[in-house]
Amino acid sequence: MKLIIDFILIVGIVLNTITLLKLFKTKNNQLPKKILIVFWFFILFIIIHFYAQLHRLNFLLAPTFILENGSRFLLAVLMYLYVKSVFQSEKNFIANHFAHFIPFILYVLLYTLPSSINYATGKNIFLYTQFINTHINWALIKDCYGIVYLLMALHTFYKYEPRLKQFFSGFKERDFIWIKKFVILFLIAISVDLVITISEISFGYNVNWDAYITLIFVIAAMSYLGYFGLTQKTFFLTEIALNQPSSTKDNDHQKTINSVEENRLTSKLETLFNEEKIHLKSDLNLSHLSQKLQISSRQLSAFLNDVLNTNFYEKVNFHRVEEAKNILVTDKVLQYKITAIGELCGFNSKSSFYRIFKKSTGYSPSEYRHVFLKK
Repeated sequence: MKLIIDFILIVGIVLNTITLLKLFKTKNNQLPKKILIVFWFFILFIIIHFYAQLHRLNFLLAPTFILENGSRFLLAVLMYLYVKSVFQSEKNFIANHFAHFIPFILYVLLYTLPSSINYATGKNIFLYTQFINTHINWALIKDCYGIVYLLMALHTFYKYEPRLKQFFSGFKERDFIWIKKFVILFLIAISVDLVITISEISFGYNVNWDAYITLIFVIAAMSYLGYFGLTQKTFFLTEIALNQPSSTKDNDHQKTINSVEENRLTSKLETLFNEEKIHLKSDLNLSHLSQKLQISSRQLSAFLNDVLNTNFYEKVNFHRVEEAKNILVTDKVLQYKITAIGELCGFNSKSSFYRIFKKSTGYSPSEYRHVFLKK
């Protein structure tokens, strides 16, 4: 059993190191990246602490204990603030949300450090820590605290998810869904730990291996991030500032758009979609399209909503579906599998192709071709 746990911990350290290196190599230097770096450094210290505990490496136990002991008052907070920082661009973000760090700071200053001093000196210099250990179950408090913040992170994601269609054409399968799954995996890890803690309280037993079970779930979440999350082109989503008010320049420019300008934009859009086939690019997003039109992303979003009564997501996928319909009813379909046709038309996955096509036509791609051939 020890060998299995040892292997899992080593894998966790390697995955964590790879994740951190990947984070440092990314070009952007915005707040979401910085929050994730802090998050993964704490995870690394936690894994090293349990590795040192498993092998009784006392020289590592003391320094890692200080960060590991209070980490559950911080990690869920960092996840919540990461999700929030992705969707909200505001000045002094950390200062405005400093209150979320107070429980962690107080815990470290008033409990972790005094407990460490007591352990290092072999004396009960801070007597109140003994009273706390006797009457307070920190594991239960930390688990409940973490669950609350992770649920807040999920709530924030669901709050903004519908508005992502203003910016991206295929976010559900690739660019954004990993955030939700990543938070859910950590929520499962803490929930498992909570169940074990409640079980220990209810049945009056205590084991030392329960923390390793939770850590295995955390390492599984890391594996998911390494396999899926870090491969996404819009991993940090930093081009989105959904809550950031439009600049004065954008507002002034928006006022100058008249019917002549609207006609120009409509004509240019039709050229981009019908002649240049810009929708065939699977990584097309609002920013790319606005650059083609030489207007800001906000102006384009407003134009699509107010003038064309649609949004970026619907506009792009409408043309992709039309492209697929044209291919499905011609001999060109014989050259490709139906699933490959979705990729040709700009869909970034089989599931998104089938889901969007059926929602638009009422048929799956294969059903649509079968019905057409009958006519």
